[in-house]
Amino acid sequence: MIRIFEILIALLIVFLLAVLVGVVLPDHGHIERTVEVPSPLRQVYDSVNSFRRFPQWTGMRAFDPNIKMTLSGPEAGVGAKVSWTSASPKVRDGSLTITKTEQDSSVEMALDNDWIGTNRTYKITLQPTANGKTVKVTESYDVDYGWNLVHRFGGLYINGEPSAIVQGNLASLSAMLAGFPNTDYKDQKIDVVNVEAKPVFLVNTKAKRSLEEVADATSTAMTEIEEALKKAGLTAAGPRMTITTEWGEEDYTFSVAVPVSATSFTLDGQTYNIETPVPNQSDEGVDESGQPKTYGPGEKDNKGYLVVDGNVRAALWYQGTALYTEYTGSAAQLPLIRLNQKAYAETHGYRYSEGGVGRFWDEFMSEPDTPVDQEVYRVYLPITR
Repeated sequence: MIRIFEILIALLIVFLLAVLVGVVLPDHGHIERTVEVPSPLRQVYDSVNSFRRFPQWTGMRAFDPNIKMTLSGPEAGVGAKVSWTSASPKVRDGSLTITKTEQDSSVEMALDNDWIGTNRTYKITLQPTANGKTVKVTESYDVDYGWNLVHRFGGLYINGEPSAIVQGNLASLSAMLAGFPNTDYKDQKIDVVNVEAKPVFLVNTKAKRSLEEVADATSTAMTEIEEALKKAGLTAAGPRMTITTEWGEEDYTFSVAVPVSATSFTLDGQTYNIETPVPNQSDEGVDESGQPKTYGPGEKDNKGYLVVDGNVRAALWYQGTALYTEYTGSAAQLPLIRLNQKAYAETHGYRYSEGGVGRFWDEFMSEPDTPVDQEVYRVYLPITR
């Protein structure tokens, strides 16, 4: 009987000691980790102020590569939400909701899962370094334990899954950003717009990467298009378009296009409809001798474009969503404008292909005699949201 009494006393002492230790333990948990990235500040901010790229940079994938995620709410900013389901005991089900943002400075997120504690939050803070070439990215995790002593003891293990996920977030974010074009688009206004399809006459061409040679190739193509318009009985119905195929190290491959006044035309008594091109997979575009194949008026080439006359083709140009920006200045800066749009698409999680009718195009909005540094262009990049 005395032995039992001694055991009970010992247990009571242990319990009281545990309570005493629990009372003095912190009622709040905090961890933070930091990484430096050589990316423009706006790129980093846009990447974390939305969950569209979250599946690529979340550290939870290290625990569960098969985690399933669903986005809801606005695309970015306060109210944007990602929910996930996972069979991993280290991840489990949960969600994150952006609750507060400061432009190019910080993003706060509320975490809803079954980890211990309340008011669970992540905060990502961005700080440009003194040299201006990198950005210090700090992610912290905070949680309140209150007077729940069990949770306070559990807080001793905050350097487990929470810490590992924060560290994984930063490592994956850094790797993802390294794959984006390293260009700063913060001073360029870029909008998401809906574009209606329009019929165009176009000529595929190529020139050395100089303003003079590109201008000469464009002028030659425009002459061909104007002659084809006369034969087809159509007129120009919009500004000249330049459609980028490839901006190479030495050469620029592109198409010159002009919107036309109708979706059909007549040549030699035959009426043709202008349609969205569909590539002919069985046609390689070369003849039996390996030379480029010649197509006659009214035929469709291997890329699905309707042949009008000579080098002139007809197509129904892009319908859908695109990134849009307006630029004033020399055409020499257009490659940078396009690169900025690609970087913007990457950080916002928009897909683009740069093939077929999904290529970049710009519209020349100025009169032919406008000074080079005052030329106005509208630049589009087709995207999928």
